[in-house]
Amino acid sequence: MKKLFLLFILISGFLVAQSADQKKILDDSRSMMELMEKKDYNGILNLTHPAIFEKVGRETMLEGFKAMFEGNEEFKIELGKIDQNAFKASEVFSGKDKVKYAFVTYPMNMKMTFLKEKFDDEKKTMMIGMMKVQGMKAKFVDDHTIEMSKESMSVAINDKSTGNVWKYVNYDETNPLYASVIPVEVMKKAKEYYADFLIKQKENAN
Repeated sequence: MKKLFLLFILISGFLVAQSADQKKILDDSRSMMELMEKKDYNGILNLTHPAIFEKVGRETMLEGFKAMFEGNEEFKIELGKIDQNAFKASEVFSGKDKVKYAFVTYPMNMKMTFLKEKFDDEKKTMMIGMMKVQGMKAKFVDDHTIEMSKESMSVAINDKSTGNVWKYVNYDETNPLYASVIPVEVMKKAKEYYADFLIKQKENAN
């Protein structure tokens, strides 16, 4: 009886820890989208994995956010609102060197308007094809504006490199920055998790 009770305590403690971590990860992920809507780019960078800034300076990233989302001479981007309940967090996994990690999925949608370029049918087809390669669904609403959507995922990391607090990186295998800061073990699990997620999305859509 005593052994059974101790086992219950251990499992309960693990579940409570899981729940607390998952809540923190979901809260942070939702907060990042709210910060984006408010154009609080410093707030977003505060939640970003610090190793990113060793590759690209924080000020450079800040200027990049401003150029992309506050308008420039070439295009403007508008992000669509995301339902708070659409964010889903995985269980929290444990890896080598005391790393903890998890994955957050959510639907991302945006509208991009080109200010100096008009798209004919041939250019529209080419652009939609380029977006498809990036895993995005896309359609033109007129000759200047394209709407895009994607099932996105972030990787949450908690280890020595993050100061043992949760920090985040957008899942994107094509981005060298992603590969440079995420441990191989986590990259493999992320690839597997995202593939399973997309399969389930397709199954549910049928």
